[in-house]
Amino acid sequence: MEAPKYMFCRIPNDEEGKRELETIKKYLNRDRYKIRVKGQGLKDGEDWRRYPFGQPIDKSKFLRVYIEEKIK
Repeated sequence: MEAPKYMFCRIPNDEEGKRELETIKKYLNRDRYKIRVKGQGLKDGEDWRRYPFGQPIDKSKFLRVYIEEKIK
């Protein structure tokens, strides 16, 4: 199994970005790959110390997309 591929970054965490993410998911070959979405960059006024294991997506300015091959 290969390491996850960091495919997309700085997708805005707003309605436009969420539509873009849905389009990516729609056309992904799910028989072979899986997708993982993580938050990137805290929103203003948030404190990173509150999230020792990574911030939730709703507290993030942007989204990152990782695509990895499924285990056969």
